[in-house]
Amino acid sequence: MVRHCLASRPLGEVRELMRSAFPYPDRVISLQVAEAAGRVTAGPIHSLLTVPATEISARDGFAVVSSETLGANEGNPIPLQNPHRVNTGNAIPPGYDAVVMIEDVVEEDGAWCTETAVVPGEHIHPAGSEIRQGGLILPASHRIRPWDIGALLSYGITMVDVRAVKVGLIPTGSELVQAGEYPGPGGAIESNTAVAAALFSETGATCIRYPIVRDEPALLREAIERGIRENDLLVISAGSSAGTRDFTAATISSLGEVLVHGIAMRPGMPAIIGRIDGKPVIGLPGYPIAALTVARELALPLLAAWGFHPGPAERLRARLTRTITADPDHDEFVLLTISRTDGGYTATPIPRGAGPQMALVRANACLHVPAGTGGINGGDLVDVLLTGTCGELDDVCKPATGQSAHGRKKAISVKNDA
Repeated sequence: MVRHCLASRPLGEVRELMRSAFPYPDRVISLQVAEAAGRVTAGPIHSLLTVPATEISARDGFAVVSSETLGANEGNPIPLQNPHRVNTGNAIPPGYDAVVMIEDVVEEDGAWCTETAVVPGEHIHPAGSEIRQGGLILPASHRIRPWDIGALLSYGITMVDVRAVKVGLIPTGSELVQAGEYPGPGGAIESNTAVAAALFSETGATCIRYPIVRDEPALLREAIERGIRENDLLVISAGSSAGTRDFTAATISSLGEVLVHGIAMRPGMPAIIGRIDGKPVIGLPGYPIAALTVARELALPLLAAWGFHPGPAERLRARLTRTITADPDHDEFVLLTISRTDGGYTATPIPRGAGPQMALVRANACLHVPAGTGGINGGDLVDVLLTGTCGELDDVCKPATGQSAHGRKKAISVKNDA
């Protein structure tokens, strides 16, 4: 079904539609283990080695025959018959079955003696006690952590198959210039696709940013055809509304189908969900806060459904400093500045008319006002999504002293609310 009229479908319904309409593209690549942190395993990974390969010492000391230490104690040191000096991790020579720790050895009349009896296997790591050849290291769909890399390398793995997804990002608008260029009157430096790429890259996705496309339908069609051909998910920035230069919906429709045009969410209502050659196409509004909201609330949940998750988001409870009025027919996402007080935290909504880029810089949290709520009173406690971590928040949030809360904040990257 083609929708060109900003029909304002409910946010939850759109998310469910996307999950059902766009299954994981099943792309797998092989990476060097050292480059695989943050990626998701395509299948189970098994050890190529037995570790340790042989019995090894668990302590610095002497390898001994345990039966020769029977009866040893502090008042009765027993000479070691043929001790073999070992350090932690050294192989145990054949014929030896225990290790006496160096702390338990004394020298008497030129001979090494032990004051502690040991039993077979004491202070020895058996062969394969860590892992055996063929043993499971990591399961499928596991997000590889930095410390997993050490295990993979230690167990003989040099290459690993990981799930992969390619996200193409197309900026549109004749008024846009590339970063580093000076925009003329009415112009702007393109930044939406850079922000979205940074957001998606946190999930492990591979992002490709394409050159700016001018407001000409033929050029946009050519760019979309290329983007669909080269990627699993295509994101188009701007051109999603109903202005005279908004060609995104019509171009998607000519190449495939527009599933949704208009979502009951603010900001981000003009967003587009399309499908071309079975692949998802998301049209972002050009307004930076709206573009970021759509990327976070629609693209990130789809990537998560494919197994590509950003780092875990943190939440806390804060008291609103003033009333928030919201449209009961829409899900609204309100940027907040969190301040620490003696009694906890306060949340100050950033005015909707604030400059979009500095509003994003000053915000360190986001509040979701679900459809049907209609508003939240000042003084109420609310659950907020931090755009950083609690630790980062405590570093920059000091008890209020009359200084502007906005002046105390730093920019923190936005994470997923899904």
